[in-house]
Amino acid sequence: MSPPATDDGPPGAQLERTMLSWRRTTVSFTAVALLLARLAVLEAPRPLALVAVAAIGLTWAGAIHLIRMRIRALTLPVGRTLPLVVTLTLLYCATGTLLLVS
Repeated sequence: MSPPATDDGPPGAQLERTMLSWRRTTVSFTAVALLLARLAVLEAPRPLALVAVAAIGLTWAGAIHLIRMRIRALTLPVGRTLPLVVTLTLLYCATGTLLLVS
């Protein structure tokens, strides 16, 4: 008796799809960082804009580092990188909200 058919595609495809989704996350983080930095420069008072751009840059760098670590360790369990990426995403949300309110 043959094993049941699945729609997962060829072996290894799931790993490749996961890697590509992390790459899309990297692009998304970069786009959001650029938009937040632009908003800070155009709308926030000068001292606040400099602090916001620095915070956005540090958050972006941390997120990219964590995503690269996760891509390299795709075959390992999630561990601590995913919760940290979620935390950095929430920091982006808070930064954007503070910039819109100011």
